Amino acid sequence: MILLRHPLTALFSAFTLVQTTRATAITAPPLETQVKQVAQWFTGLFDNSQQLATNPSVPFITLSSCSVELTNADPGIGTKNIYLEQKSINRFRLYSFSQENSAVNLSIRAFDPNYSVTGLCNRPESEHTLDSSKVLATSCNLELLWEPADYIGNNSPNGCPTSSGGKVISSVTVSQNSIDSLDKIFGANGNLLFATPIEFRRVDSIPEPSFTLGILALGVWGTSKTILRKYKQKSPVK
Repeated sequence: MILLRHPLTALFSAFTLVQTTRATAITAPPLETQVKQVAQWFTGLFDNSQQLATNPSVPFITLSSCSVELTNADPGIGTKNIYLEQKSINRFRLYSFSQENSAVNLSIRAFDPNYSVTGLCNRPESEHTLDSSKVLATSCNLELLWEPADYIGNNSPNGCPTSSGGKVISSVTVSQNSIDSLDKIFGANGNLLFATPIEFRRVDSIPEPSFTLGILALGVWGTSKTILRKYKQKSPVK
């Protein structure tokens, strides 16, 4: 027996088909555009004060980041270099965004311990330069995949090695006004030492650094021995 469809049902089906067609028509922008966009979203002043309002047990962390040029180095076609400075604990990194096959590659590198770059983003833009010879060669990489409203990446399951023989497995979501990060810090024995998500939001200005001990965030690698010593006596996080 043939059932006749109600006109409204047919109209709704047609509308759904149109919406589905439009959704599938959304395609990722060229990789060159993606690199520029995610680097721009990653640049600025951020903190996690909104997160603390609902979860005061999370450490207060601030981030400042700005576009930089590397002296005496091949700039790399389409590569965007961002200097990042984190407080409450001091952490300084070079984040390099570049094209990698069908995604954006994020390379994270530390600096020579004797190289002072504190407050770089507060200097005039003409001074936003870094000596490439002071940037360590070892890097931690993440692949960032484009979504209509953000970029999502992780380096599971291998993560990046720490100075104590463990590793950090990082996940990050970068949006226009936010950076959400989760770093799972493992000891040399494979036990999970720390795993606290951090929710950074763009702010107009960075407040004075807190003395609260913060965790590492945003694809951290080379975790400091100080933090590992502080938490190595604790039971693994379940």
